[in-house]
Amino acid sequence: MLQLLWVLSVVATAPTGTIGAQRTEEAPVMDGSLDDAVWQGCTGETCDLWQFAPDYGSSMSQPTTVKVLYDDTMIYFGFFMQDTLPDRMIDALTPRDNYINGEWIAVLLDTWNDGRSAFSFEVSLANSQMDSRLNEHGGWDYGWDAVWESSTARLSNGWSAELAIPLSCLRFPDRTEQTWSVNFQRILSRTSENGWYMLSASNQMADLDDFASIYGISGIHGSLGLEFRPYAAGRYYDFQTQDEEDGSADVGIDVKMGLTSGITADFTLNPDFGQIEADEAEMNLGHFELFLEERRPFFMERSELFNMPFNMFYSRRIGAVGWNGDLIPILGGAKISGSFSDGFSFGFIDAVTGRVWEDDSTLVEPGANYSIFRGIRQFDGYSYLGLSGVSRDVWAQEGLDSESNRAFALDGAIELPGNHLFSGSAARSWNTGAEDDGAYGFEFAKIRSTLGYWVNGSQVDEGFDVNGTGYTTFTGFRDLGFGASKTYRPESTFSTFSIWGNHNYTAQIEGEVLQNCTHAEVNGSFKNGWNFNISGEHNGDFFDPYEGPEGRFYGSSTSYFVGGGSNPYYPLRFWVGNGGGQFNSGGTFSNFTGSIRYLPVPVFETRVSANWFRTFDTDNYNWEAGAFDTRSTDWRSATLRLAYMFNPDMNLRLFSQYSSFTMDYQATGETAGDEVRSNLLFAWQYLPGSMFYLLGETVFDGDGDGSFSDPDLGVYAKVTWYLPV
Repeated sequence: MLQLLWVLSVVATAPTGTIGAQRTEEAPVMDGSLDDAVWQGCTGETCDLWQFAPDYGSSMSQPTTVKVLYDDTMIYFGFFMQDTLPDRMIDALTPRDNYINGEWIAVLLDTWNDGRSAFSFEVSLANSQMDSRLNEHGGWDYGWDAVWESSTARLSNGWSAELAIPLSCLRFPDRTEQTWSVNFQRILSRTSENGWYMLSASNQMADLDDFASIYGISGIHGSLGLEFRPYAAGRYYDFQTQDEEDGSADVGIDVKMGLTSGITADFTLNPDFGQIEADEAEMNLGHFELFLEERRPFFMERSELFNMPFNMFYSRRIGAVGWNGDLIPILGGAKISGSFSDGFSFGFIDAVTGRVWEDDSTLVEPGANYSIFRGIRQFDGYSYLGLSGVSRDVWAQEGLDSESNRAFALDGAIELPGNHLFSGSAARSWNTGAEDDGAYGFEFAKIRSTLGYWVNGSQVDEGFDVNGTGYTTFTGFRDLGFGASKTYRPESTFSTFSIWGNHNYTAQIEGEVLQNCTHAEVNGSFKNGWNFNISGEHNGDFFDPYEGPEGRFYGSSTSYFVGGGSNPYYPLRFWVGNGGGQFNSGGTFSNFTGSIRYLPVPVFETRVSANWFRTFDTDNYNWEAGAFDTRSTDWRSATLRLAYMFNPDMNLRLFSQYSSFTMDYQATGETAGDEVRSNLLFAWQYLPGSMFYLLGETVFDGDGDGSFSDPDLGVYAKVTWYLPV
């Protein structure tokens, strides 16, 4: 009652742009309400946040109250989100870091106040949590996880939330007086409002340069404590197609140690990277391996520090899959990363992988050591200077000679007047038994604006190869690209309307044109949340050096794509798209894709997606026939995801995918393959930061004619303990 009277007595205004934090000697009771004496005595701010969508620049229809407290170990945020129609508030539950529509409030903290990175803590009305790290380009990395506390309460005139964030999970300068910046985001689902305390003037929802200031924080120190995360895991597989069984048990540990207020060390011994959710099967009609998303926590944390020129570091090279299909084990690893108050940030990873054997006699993959370093000196604005170094070293073993793969790079940027940025990079690789060679690139771009334009170019010499630690595709080329984009936010009809186009030209350093492509695109979102995307592309004549023994010339081609979907804030959401036209290696193609997400009840979520991609009469080399041939392909994929939430800390999730691929050459006939892969995961956070997983997995292999083998079956269990010291 006290809280209700207090809220009603305050008149909402526009955000002031500064938030005061008050020191408290008594921690608030984490029950979701703000009627504690410590909250009642805290001076807060009640304001109408600014809409980023659907009505950019307008005030949100419902006011929000913000309060900030702190002590020697925690910073606390208290929120009251008024809603005059509380019966229509959506409190759907979701697994951690998995956004679904509902009521949300978020805190974004730039503890270095340099506009380079921020921590994000988000909580829903149902007390589901999300956390991430943001970079200056608007990227959200949800691989970062912290252990923090939240609580929410549904009220007769809205809802309230409390967040208690340990200072030990933040990194900040070692100063008596702290200067932080902050932003707050609120999602009001029934009106599709995405509101912000400080509104970004660019296309990025969270532009770190536009954050507000927090004042009043002093006398705090970063934690130098320890966090231990031991685990125990067991797995059992029944390979029915091979009439074999296999089982194993593992123990290991991850350790996190604060070295200074801004630097953290991570160690892992015998890490377990069990397949909690399988990689989706994807179609690949190109010459190069697919680039897979990283899912492993040890590599995902602070991953933004390891972004390097020319893809010098691709973390899935470490602990990859050997040619026989077995996982290459990681025996141990260490990571040190962080920032100093003078603008210098760095990250260092060292990991050792073990050997993989075939039949206990044939060495499939030798043991190796990986060393990765990235250092960045930041200056005013977006200006910086960066140094990168990567190395993969294989020592002499089992009759094999030692070998190494190394590369270094220097890159940087200087911000110019008018929100322009000029950046450049140069790299060189050294590989055993191969030629040393380099790569070079530049870009000039307009940034921090709804109007963007850019020109970029690069040269990658023939012998430049970072596949030992990174991701290299074709080499020996020069390219030049340019483009422009513009985002409009009209007051009627559209929430946003964007147009952009670009042209890329690539040629061999001493040879043929490899790409001559023009792309144009229009996309928009209506006030009611419905959205669309229309694009077209024209490729000029080009030479493909990897098609067949000596390459192949192809003529020009033109293609299109049209897609659209419903309001993403509604319980029922769908998206459909269709593309087609001339395929880049001759012939034609068609592509149909779609997805549906539905929440029939607040604790149950259903997602279905499907893709059908076909090519007709393309001109490709048939290696079986030893000649160029006419080829047609048919790729079909359907994915089902279900999630049932018992409570914010316990859920049951199903992932299932059917995939089918058919390839038909005129000379040698058809080959086909099908697969159905499913896993059912039970996840329980039985204590803060401590998890129990139980996973069941089945794989059915098909022969392409509708028949499937007996399934391979697997069971996996894992328990982790979070032990802060």
